[in-house]
Amino acid sequence: MSEARVIEAAPIETQVGAPGAEEWRALNERARGGTMFLGPEWLLPWWNQFGEGRELATLCVREGGRLIGLLPLFIERVRLGGIDVRRLAFLGDGDTGCDYLDVLAEPGREREVLEHCLARLMDLPWDLCDLDGLLRESFTAMQLAQRFPPGRPTDSVVRDGRVRFVCPYIPLSGTWEQYLEALGRRENLRRREKWLYHQPGVSVSCARTAEGAVKATEEFLQLHRARWAVEGGSDGLTDLRHDAFHREASQRLAEAGMLRMYTLYAARRPVASVYGVVHRGKFHYYQSGYDPGWACKSVGLVLLARAVQDAFAEGDREFDFLRGSEGYKAEWSRGERWTIQVRLWRGARGRAARAALGATVFTREAVKAALPRRVLGMFRKVRRVLRAPLPEGENRLSAAFRIVQEP
Repeated sequence: MSEARVIEAAPIETQVGAPGAEEWRALNERARGGTMFLGPEWLLPWWNQFGEGRELATLCVREGGRLIGLLPLFIERVRLGGIDVRRLAFLGDGDTGCDYLDVLAEPGREREVLEHCLARLMDLPWDLCDLDGLLRESFTAMQLAQRFPPGRPTDSVVRDGRVRFVCPYIPLSGTWEQYLEALGRRENLRRREKWLYHQPGVSVSCARTAEGAVKATEEFLQLHRARWAVEGGSDGLTDLRHDAFHREASQRLAEAGMLRMYTLYAARRPVASVYGVVHRGKFHYYQSGYDPGWACKSVGLVLLARAVQDAFAEGDREFDFLRGSEGYKAEWSRGERWTIQVRLWRGARGRAARAALGATVFTREAVKAALPRRVLGMFRKVRRVLRAPLPEGENRLSAAFRIVQEP
């Protein structure tokens, strides 16, 4: 009778530090929760541009050296409610607008990986663990809700949070023609397309390669800012770091075969742009822009239709509009998801900041409720002006005054 062999399980370790790009990319492709916003194509450029003054705190779960889990985090010092706190947050957090941030885990091992990440997370030096962008129905969100009941301390941690953004989407079942027949604005779309495509110098390009991404990205940046200039600037492109980020990210996305950056030309000039990314059969409609001089011709609508039509043709299974409750997204979508923010407050400093922040938010909301909508809109425009790059020859004070004087 042969002697049975005993095979020892490989040890599992959780380390703080960045993984290699290739193993990170491979895990993002395997993981059930993998998205375009959790891969190195997006988060490495983000860290390159927005990591200054922050400390990398990414958790890598390894089994015998193999990467089986990843929780991409950083630590920064911020002031909340007048109190300085150490804030732990997702890589990608902030103005670049990342949705569906989460833990990456080997398929079938989500619970095990999350347990290792949470155990190591509690050893990190934070007062606030601020996890913004989680999918509301994600395994991580549900486990955090069970482990930390809202409003009362558990292991010296208090959890609260809020619903953040609706993310409309189109399930790409059937054909483009079948979908179009059920679209409420189809007749308007057909009229706009017929008129536009009969104009001289009209064409549509889709940048997919690193070489094509260079020109397409510059045109997108130009059109996006032009579209939002009348509103005082874009919330998504607030300073020159964002330009550098998108230049690097679009190159990495193109090299990975994920970029779909559409540009509509009229009279051979760019008049509309769609910044799309395809990841694992999902088209992500990240951002768009258009020439305000062509707005009355619905160039944005025409280019959106082209992107959706191509997604059907290429066999994508979903067209995700990502965050935003804009009217056109509601008209085109057939389903929606929600993201949430989960906050864990720890220690005396964390609890004090939570109380102070709550009082500040209450006061701010009371003031907003008392102000006319036009005044609130003006304040938002001024805030964008104060954050955005300025045209040559204009200072921030004169730019803000110009916004205030607008009818």
